[in-house]
This record gives sequence, C-alpha cells and structure tokens, in this order.
Amino acid sequence: MPIILPRRLRLFFGFIVGILFFLVLAGAISIPFYFESSTILYKFGLNRQLLRAGQVMGMVAGCLLLLQIILSARLKFLDRIFGLSQLFKLHRLGGLIIAAVAIVHPILVFIPEDRLFIPLQWRYWPEFVGLFLLLLIFAAVITSFWRAQLKLSFHRWWPIHRWAAVLIVTAFWIHVLSVGETFEQKLPKLLAFSAIGICGWVFLWTRSRVIRSKRKVFKVSAIEPVGQDAVRLRITSNTHQMPGHLPGQFGFITVFSPHISKEEHPFSIASTPTKPAAYEFIVRTTGDWTARLKNNIQPGDRVLLHGPFGLYSHLRLPPEREIIMIAGGIGITPFWCMLRYMADHRDQRKITLIWSNRSRQHIIRSHEFQNLADHLKGLRIVHVLTRNPDFMGETGRLDRSKLQRLLAGCSTASAVFVCGPDQMMKEIRHALVSLGFAKRMIYMERFYL
Repeated sequence: MPIILPRRLRLFFGFIVGILFFLVLAGAISIPFYFESSTILYKFGLNRQLLRAGQVMGMVAGCLLLLQIILSARLKFLDRIFGLSQLFKLHRLGGLIIAAVAIVHPILVFIPEDRLFIPLQWRYWPEFVGLFLLLLIFAAVITSFWRAQLKLSFHRWWPIHRWAAVLIVTAFWIHVLSVGETFEQKLPKLLAFSAIGICGWVFLWTRSRVIRSKRKVFKVSAIEPVGQDAVRLRITSNTHQMPGHLPGQFGFITVFSPHISKEEHPFSIASTPTKPAAYEFIVRTTGDWTARLKNNIQPGDRVLLHGPFGLYSHLRLPPEREIIMIAGGIGITPFWCMLRYMADHRDQRKITLIWSNRSRQHIIRSHEFQNLADHLKGLRIVHVLTRNPDFMGETGRLDRSKLQRLLAGCSTASAVFVCGPDQMMKEIRHALVSLGFAKRMIYMERFYL
C-alpha cells in the first residue's frame, strides 16, 4: 500500500519544488537582460523598458508552458506531495495566466515599434507564428473553461485539447528560436534546447504509457447494476497483483471493447486495500461515455489502469481524529472504500456520514452500509433525499441550517471529507466554515479535467 507522506514532509518537498521552479523562472527572466537582442540596442527610455518587459513576459510564458506539461504528466512523486487533483487545479490556473501573459507580450513588444499590426511580408513569419500561438492558447482556454456551455462532450474535447497542447508548445519554440537573435547565443540556445528536451521527454513518457501498461494486463471480471443509473465495475488480473492503494484514492481506466470508445476516465476506487485481489469502481451511468457502460462492456474485456492517485484518505489523519463525511450521490465511492477499510480494522472513532441522494432508488447498496454500521460502533449514517418528499427522514438540499442541526453533536475539530457535485461542495464548505469548522480540516476531492 502506498505511503502518505507526513504533512511536514510534504510541505518541505513542496517548498523545494517551488524553489526550483522560481529559480528556473528567475534564470529565464534574466536572459533578456544579459543576452540582449539587436532590436533593443536601438531603443531608449520608456520604449526600451517596454520592449524588455515584453521579452520578460515571453520568458514567463515559456516557463509556465513547461510547468503545464509537467503538471499534466501525472508524475507519481508530485502526486505524493500535492495530490493530483491539486495539480490539475494549478494546471487550469496556469492556463489562465498564460493567456493573460500571451496577450500582454505582443502589446509590450509592438508599442515601441509604433505598430499595432504585423505587415504582410515573409520576413515577419516568426511574428505570424506568434499570432497563431496566441489564437491556439485562447482556443484551448475557452474550450476548457466553457466546455459545457459550448456543448463539447468530454470524449471530443480531450483529444483536441491534448493535441492543441502539442501544437502550442511546438509553435512557442519555433517562435522563440526565430523571432530574435537572443537564442542564437550559446548559453540561451543551450538552455532552450534543454527545455525542449524536457518537453519532449515528458511527452514521450506520457504517450508511451499505453505501451508500458500493456505489460500489466487487467480485465473486467464483473459488471452489474447497483441502484438507479449506476453500475459496479470489477477489475482483476491473472498475471499481476493489483496495485496497492490507499482508501479514498482514484485511478484512470481505459476499457478496450469493440462496443465502446477507448477513452481514459478517472474513477474513485470503491474496494478496500485489505482485499487486494480486485479493484471495484462504482460509476454513475449518466454521462456521454458512462451511459454506454452497462450494455457494452462484457467480462473479459481488457482494461488499462493508471494509478492510484490522490491524497484524499483518512489515513493522513491521527487515528483518534473524529471524521465527518458528506457525500452527494456517487460521491459516496471514496467513503465506501474508507469505511470498508475502517471496518476491517475495527476502527472505534466517531464517524458521521451524511449522504445526499435524489431518491431512494439512487441509494447504492444500502444494505452494505448497514453492515458497515454493525462493525463500526461509532458510525452514524444520515440519508438526505432531495426529490423524495414522502421520505420520513431528512429531505431537501444540504444548506447551512440543516448541516448545523445534523452536526450538532460533532466536534468542530473534526476532519470533514466532502465529495459530490462541484457546486454542492463549494456551498457545503462555505457553510461549514461559517459553523466554526477549520478550513484546513475540510478536504474536498475535485477533478479539474
């Protein structure tokens, strides 16, 4: 089973990684000062400063692009430090910053030249590559942040985004190496080609993942409905042990079936590490791809598995810490894994599970949760149904007043795990903080894909 690094050790390694990045950034920013292009020699005063600032923005964009590639590569050592969901969050933020820097860069460069447009002449082809790069960056950002509004399904967006990233990096280096004389000098050229080498290595490493994964063949051993609009997918291996995982982690799976597209999707692992013979995933079948799982996947279909990932686990806490779990619908999956693990280890701590669903039919395997309650004496389960007015228990949305009442007997020093729809998690986090729960003790699992 993977080891969760202690918080202080993760902070230390995170600090080291941050220092390394800022050293690289500082070195890149210094290049326009120590290796001046011939263009800047003929600029003076404000024009000189604007042109240099534009060159600095270009260097910043380059460093951020390199960082974007590393953040998206799913490197295990970075996952152990930051958690993959946080790395994806930084990746999205980095996209916005790059877009802002990309628009500021040409403005600062063109103002000293007293022009707003690029002349239609062949000698300005590097500038046109830069314009193409700018358009690509904005297209990638817009389709990523407003994918739902553009009605762009994930299985169409993901390969487009991935290959757009390749074009962006390629266009960036063509532009940088061709637009001026700075990178014709020995040291800047060496640094540029070193960065290109890193980009190429990360790209080949990620693209060869499928080839490397074929050495570890997994297969679907069972698929069955569990509640309304949900299936249980069980994966086993005849030749290798299943990878050890922490309760609460997730993995990326690709199913090879003639009846379904070969897309990679992340799912939380529902099976407990104490039973390592198989992985189980509970999947809500309401998406473009997941809706086809139930009738199109058969036992024996080959599966590629990449993972596990994440720091979303109760094992990062002291064994005596009280725990509150708040799940929305299929967000119960990581909690199911944690509770199974705790039941196998006869965990005696106080645990409160609040599980919100639309109706009784959406409650997955309620009898298994009752069995868990029989083994975990400190476990209290509260069902909340949002679209079942005749339900005798809790109904309606989980707002502040309802949480205050349901958590009245819980310590505000509890660790709170929240998993569900993004908007629900935001609202619950805000309500919990207003009720006195510490922000740093509220853990939320989000996928920023």
